[in-house]
Amino acid sequence: MLRSLMTGVSGVRGHQTLLDVVGNNIANVNTAGFKKSTVIFQDLLYQTSRGASSPQDNRGGINPMQVGLGVNIGAIETIHSQGQLQYTGNRTDMAIQGDGYYVMSDGGRTLYSRAGNFILDASGNIVQSGTGYMLKGYTLETDPNDPTRYIKGTQLVDMTIPVGQKLPAKATTLSGFRCNLDSRVGAYLPMGFLTNGVKATGILNGVDRAITFGSGTDVNSFLTIKVGNQTIQMELNGVDQNTKRPKLADNTFALDGNTYNVTFDSESGVLKMKNADAGKPNDAWEYELGAMMDYEVFSVAENDGTEHHYLVEFNDLGSQSGDRELVLWGVDNASTVSRFSTNVTASHDGTFVDPSGNGLSLGSTFPVGELFAVPSSKGQGLEIRQGSASGDVLTTINQRIPSTHVTKLDVFDSLGNSHTLEVSWEKIDNNQWRWRAWLPTESGITLKDNTGIISFGSDGKIETASATPTMFLGFGALGAEDASIKLDFSGQSFGKEEIEGVTQYGSAFTTKAYYRDGYEMGVLNDFAVGSDGTVVGVYSNGESRALYRLGLAIFANPSGLEKVGNTAFIESANSGIAQVVSPLEGGAGKISGGSLEMGNVDLSEEFVRLIIAQRGFQANARVVTTSDQVLEELVNMKR
Repeated sequence: MLRSLMTGVSGVRGHQTLLDVVGNNIANVNTAGFKKSTVIFQDLLYQTSRGASSPQDNRGGINPMQVGLGVNIGAIETIHSQGQLQYTGNRTDMAIQGDGYYVMSDGGRTLYSRAGNFILDASGNIVQSGTGYMLKGYTLETDPNDPTRYIKGTQLVDMTIPVGQKLPAKATTLSGFRCNLDSRVGAYLPMGFLTNGVKATGILNGVDRAITFGSGTDVNSFLTIKVGNQTIQMELNGVDQNTKRPKLADNTFALDGNTYNVTFDSESGVLKMKNADAGKPNDAWEYELGAMMDYEVFSVAENDGTEHHYLVEFNDLGSQSGDRELVLWGVDNASTVSRFSTNVTASHDGTFVDPSGNGLSLGSTFPVGELFAVPSSKGQGLEIRQGSASGDVLTTINQRIPSTHVTKLDVFDSLGNSHTLEVSWEKIDNNQWRWRAWLPTESGITLKDNTGIISFGSDGKIETASATPTMFLGFGALGAEDASIKLDFSGQSFGKEEIEGVTQYGSAFTTKAYYRDGYEMGVLNDFAVGSDGTVVGVYSNGESRALYRLGLAIFANPSGLEKVGNTAFIESANSGIAQVVSPLEGGAGKISGGSLEMGNVDLSEEFVRLIIAQRGFQANARVVTTSDQVLEELVNMKR
């Protein structure tokens, strides 16, 4: 009798513990980061009245005879399943989606928790609300070799947000561009013969020949053609006003014992090389040379009405000042070829200037006297005037604005003053563009190395030799330090492929300064937490700085953690040592800012368990009362 009485008592005690655990779960149904517990029952022990015996001869085996002596609480396990996320809108609240625990300190112990209800204390420390536990993370420092990346510290530190801290002004030293220059547009100015990047192959006498073209530089050579080791000079023979192409005198050259006639049709733009031997009519080669010609034409008339026509072209001299050579080609009545030229200076923004103010003389041997080139009123064209810089305008050669592209960005000097930097690209040849950079709203600031030429390959990608020029800005005139700014057109200085920098494809212009360092002074007034646990400080000047990377602890056996109250855990002998990693690394989850992870208690489940605990308690209490009644009957038998 006493056995059943004590067995019932053990059942009552066990179910009382179950009621305690269920009650604690229900009590913490709204506790952020709370992890529910469950009770594991085990039978206690057994009194063996008879042991088991094996089968022998004609008798079978006998099972053991045992009487159970009650129930025992085998374990109270903590269930570390994910709780639901609740949006709070509070920038200091955080929730972990996935594995991991916040690492905190109470000044002596290291604590772990899933409760992300953090606040800023009076010293700017990120602490857990209600407990003051200090949140731990890793410091982040800007990578000196790549300003777009950060280096994470190796030791966990208290995370402090120094609200009100000043961020000193920083001068701009680097600006990167990601854009496309439209290869379909024509040259920015009539640039004559566009030969850059042209590689032709012709079959003459049954053999593949490398054929190259070049512009002439004197009256005897308007066009130079090379076929193998042979050089052919094509002289100017007139001007086709309709097609704006030159008329070229026929020529011949010898190759492999054969004589070839070379002709150019200014109307169709087709260059032909044909074997002079009538018996070899198929030994010929044609090329669309006219597509490579870009000239303007203007005419002047003598008093008797005789007109003279001139081809106009520019040659980019490649100097840092962006000077260009203006060239006029013509043929007079005596079939004499003339070539007139003068250097034209361009300002920082590419407009034409006349330093002397007297015009640029093109020479006095024209049939109508001396001609002068004079910048137009806005400098975007050149007026060809007769007799003097104030003479009659014979024609105006305008820059082709659709063939240039411009973008603007703000750069900063060492005092944090903002300056608008304008950068343009002008097409000057096939696969070649001139870039310029200037300050459109400021004068008196010296600029050096602020223009140059960049080239592109046949694949549309920039050639790296000219991809990262550095320009000088004389900010010393404003009391700041003089500055040097690297303009990165390649994207490589940011660890990107060339395709991400400036390209030249047959697509619309797109220009964007995708990175620029430097900023004015700012004050830290806010912060935010990213999904990777990066704590970003937001300054009043619009700059953001990564300050810390949150640390999350991963355990081999989270159920082995020991609860110490305040929704915190500590390591135990069976939890394993904490492996502290960053969110989204090493199996850790991600951070959801402005949210809290609620407790993982399911009320419907807990109510069912509450009923089970109640009925179990009642049933075991019945065992006790029944055993008591039987004992009472046994005592009464003596009466």
